Amino acid sequence: MFFKKKKKLNMDSLRGAFDAQKKTLIEKGYPAMLNMSAEDFTNNLEALWKSFSEKARNLEIEVKGNIPLLLVVGGNLQERIKKISGHTGLDFNNIKINGASEKLYIILDVEDGTKMVAKSSKDALKKFGKENRQALNLDESINLLTYYPEILKDHYLITAGSFYNKDEEDLPLLWLLDEDHNPELHYAWFDIAHGSYGTASYAVRYTNNH
Repeated sequence: MFFKKKKKLNMDSLRGAFDAQKKTLIEKGYPAMLNMSAEDFTNNLEALWKSFSEKARNLEIEVKGNIPLLLVVGGNLQERIKKISGHTGLDFNNIKINGASEKLYIILDVEDGTKMVAKSSKDALKKFGKENRQALNLDESINLLTYYPEILKDHYLITAGSFYNKDEEDLPLLWLLDEDHNPELHYAWFDIAHGSYGTASYAVRYTNNH
């Protein structure tokens, strides 16, 4: 059996990704959405980066993803979906997001679901458990598409870190099946595999309190 060697984080590369994503959030009006000035919003992000860079500088991880860093900023789901030109007919009261108490954090080594295409979320979660990875929740998936909207042209995104409906058998799904080819928040079944659906994951999560 072959094992991938763990790699030390390239902080300069991660900083570049962080800055690009920060710029996108500002351009899309996140400070105003959160009732913050651009300066206060930037200061909060910089405080997060300072905490992260001090704690993670010597971290080594086994790389399995294709996106080294994802800056996650929470907020009103409906407003954030609109910012990716998306829409939904789902009842937001029926959406349960794992880890929703955190509104500002960083996740590392994100795999955008490509490797899990045509696998059910049930099987994907089993694999993530063996690899000590976590499924993206809806907050994280919206941020992912905020920075990388082209992902949905390759495959639709299941967010297995969230549930829709109380029985926890339905999962939020972001796809491009509306008539204008804009993102739509729908749902997918937990144990059904589809050749166009993929479940995204990440390796490590950092908050200011991590």
